[in-house]
Amino acid sequence: MGLREKVKNPGAQLQIGLIFLGFASLSRWFLQPPHFILSEDFSDGITGLFYGISIGFMLLGIWRRNHGHTLDK
Repeated sequence: MGLREKVKNPGAQLQIGLIFLGFASLSRWFLQPPHFILSEDFSDGITGLFYGISIGFMLLGIWRRNHGHTLDK
């Protein structure tokens, strides 16, 4: 199963969202000054991007699972 087919699957969308949620949580720890030297604004932006992607994938997966929608055209 390729990436394109996995993204159409609501269960896989939830898993992708959880992976990005983990990335967002870890990015707060890894992008702080003792580990990596970046500006605070940049590290907050990266963390916010990961949280946004995770929320989007999880909401889309939940909505598709409840409504039975897929992109099988």
